[in-house]
Amino acid sequence: MAVSAGWTLALDTATPATVAAAIAPGPDGATAARHEPPPAGQRPAHTARLLALADEVLAETGGGLDRLGRIVVGLGPGTFTGIRVGVATARSLALATGTPLVGLPTPVALVAAAADLAGEGPVLAVQDARRRELFLTLGDGAPFVVPVADLAAALAALPERPAVAVGDGAPVHRAALEAAGIAVPDDPRRHAVDGLALARAGAAIAVTAPADVRPVYVRGADAIPTSRR
Repeated sequence: MAVSAGWTLALDTATPATVAAAIAPGPDGATAARHEPPPAGQRPAHTARLLALADEVLAETGGGLDRLGRIVVGLGPGTFTGIRVGVATARSLALATGTPLVGLPTPVALVAAAADLAGEGPVLAVQDARRRELFLTLGDGAPFVVPVADLAAALAALPERPAVAVGDGAPVHRAALEAAGIAVPDDPRRHAVDGLALARAGAAIAVTAPADVRPVYVRGADAIPTSRR
């Protein structure tokens, strides 16, 4: 991992949980992370909580917004509103502080955090996409969407058999995954977006202009406008 001249801040709001993580500069820099899901029955609180969590993790590692060296943001797929909150916040911080910004698909964090479980096989990220659909991402490949009813067929068509599946959709569809020979970890932490994994992965890619950091939606919006009369 490249060593940043300042603090690395990672943000993700593609899933219902609000995620922030910070890594202090140096090979042994302090780390801090927050993964805050909404209370049961309530909507995500990304807008209210993202910057607060960012301040928390930076303060815990001895940094602040004025000492950032890089911002990393998860690009989705996930909910449209959630992704927009994260990307817009990261862009705004980058422009306000002059900090380099990079974006990565959210499954990168899921896959990277589960690499120790995979052995020689790839990791499959399985995310709840609503609409009775799932987002699947095999290793470092591109995310794609499949109907839940077609999951078994989609797994059989993968170019490689995954060793393990993680993500919020994996425990829900454990039976189909295990029937395909894919292990599903019991530890719920393995199925949550890992902010530190996102931060470390983002340290290894080239910086782009904030306007070029764009969401990964995969499919069309949930709300479809009606035709004008």
